[in-house]
Amino acid sequence: MALGRSGSSVTWNTLSLLTGDKTVAYEITGGNQNKSIDFFNSIPDHIGERWASLRLCNIQQRHMSKSKEDGNRYSIVGFQWKPYFASFDHPYALSGLQRLADDRIKVIYLTRNPLDRFISNQKHKGFVRTSELPAHCHVEDIDCVNRHKAHEKGIFIDVSNQEKTATFLKNMKQSFEKKYSIEERLDMFGVKHINVEYEKLFDTKARDEDLADEWIRMLNFLGFESRGNLTMGEVRETFEYASTTDKSHKNIISNYEQVKAALEGTELFHLLH
Repeated sequence: MALGRSGSSVTWNTLSLLTGDKTVAYEITGGNQNKSIDFFNSIPDHIGERWASLRLCNIQQRHMSKSKEDGNRYSIVGFQWKPYFASFDHPYALSGLQRLADDRIKVIYLTRNPLDRFISNQKHKGFVRTSELPAHCHVEDIDCVNRHKAHEKGIFIDVSNQEKTATFLKNMKQSFEKKYSIEERLDMFGVKHINVEYEKLFDTKARDEDLADEWIRMLNFLGFESRGNLTMGEVRETFEYASTTDKSHKNIISNYEQVKAALEGTELFHLLH
């Protein structure tokens, strides 16, 4: 479970390779608010609250059959659920969460710095599902990485007046608070879940010999306690996708000083890095 531009596909890809052979967690509930509403509205009444559990059973059975054919070991299976404001209160979203809790299905809740998500959305604006700027770049595709970094330079965030600044800050605050409201919802229904942070999973400052603490937490949650000595170097060796984002906002945001001034003195200032 993760909002858009949070690194969910890359995280799942790596997680599956750390536990066995690669599986894909497809985006089931819709990639934007309208599609998410359409998804929940389209669930037949005879499926109702069972939609998520039945989907997972179907995915699991498919991979069990596939394993018999190709001999691969698919240790984890799942799908992506984007919890948009517009659809997370839908009756079948609510009852679906309760069914997940009743069936003791585990949920990984991935979060990312809202400002980084905002910048990523700006970068990809107009290039969704295009070869110019695909969602991810394979590690060996240097041209793809360079295109990403070129498009990332000069991101402009409009804080030119009081109204624009207020809109930007409201956007950031809502995104920041969304993290806690989703966790509260999961807790309320008793869903077995873990919250992991993108910044800790893909910490570029960590040395290869450092323990991959956030990955270990996630693996322990899923029942893979034997990976307790996993290092960041071992995690990085499984990466199929390259990092395409500069770690310094100063190098990305064209009006960095204006944005910094807008955030200064607010509870959101820590989002800058």
